[in-house]
Amino acid sequence: MDDDNDGTLDKYEFSKAMKDFAVGFTEQEVSTLFNYFDADRDNTLSFDEFLFTIRGPMNATRKKIVNKAFDTMDKDGNGFLDIKDLKGVYDASRHPDVIQGKRTENQIL
Repeated sequence: MDDDNDGTLDKYEFSKAMKDFAVGFTEQEVSTLFNYFDADRDNTLSFDEFLFTIRGPMNATRKKIVNKAFDTMDKDGNGFLDIKDLKGVYDASRHPDVIQGKRTENQIL
């Protein structure tokens, strides 16, 4: 769908995709749908905008699980994940590319 490979869909690309997939929407319906997905109103649809609109906001249980996973990985507690944090919770030595010698553990991390 992303004809210009910019990582987003503009209205033309979105409309073309709707026609290609024969969803049967009118041009007005396609425009309304595009505008609904375009949360930041920049006249493009990013993959994140699309997924967020499809999935909706996370419920409290999912947020709690995500925050617990993040806190587990954020070893220094600074609110950001960096390579030092990941080294403490993920063993990249068993990654197939490391085993095959294609990449180093740091590259995987």
